[in-house]
Amino acid sequence: MLLLVACWAFAEALLLFIVADVPISAMGLRHGRKRALWAALVAATFAALGGLAMLLWAAGDPAGSRAVLESLPGISPALVNQASAAWHEGGTMAMLLGSFSGVPYKIYAHAAGIESAGMAGFFIASIIARLPRFLLVAAVFGTLGPALRRRFPMPLLWVLFGIGWSAFYTFYFLAMGG
Repeated sequence: MLLLVACWAFAEALLLFIVADVPISAMGLRHGRKRALWAALVAATFAALGGLAMLLWAAGDPAGSRAVLESLPGISPALVNQASAAWHEGGTMAMLLGSFSGVPYKIYAHAAGIESAGMAGFFIASIIARLPRFLLVAAVFGTLGPALRRRFPMPLLWVLFGIGWSAFYTFYFLAMGG
């Protein structure tokens, strides 16, 4: 399952529009806190690698990569402009705040590529910005998972899990305009 988390986090940093919190939370629900925390570390690392790929793409093809970003659900030209300005002004802190406010990480990686950010610094900054939210998700689901498994059958928990994430994304895409 850690391979799934790694691939998901990498893909989400580029084009996938469903966050790596989904497999991290699944890991917590199914396996508990320790495995979920490992999943959070894996996700932060592989998201940072995906962010480097986006940075390189943006540096080499700013207009093309922006057009693809803007075609993704929940990403508008205004959001790209807003996140780019935030990156320019705040760098890592902007990414950290964006991680908790619903602004996709891939937009910050794109902005970093446009501004020719250093790859090593961006990689480390990405882990710093992504890890707190991933750890929070891992801690919550990793703590609740074992308690819920004792009270409810796993098939029911997976149904509720799917409904919960579906509801989250319904509201998210409505709020983000896509």
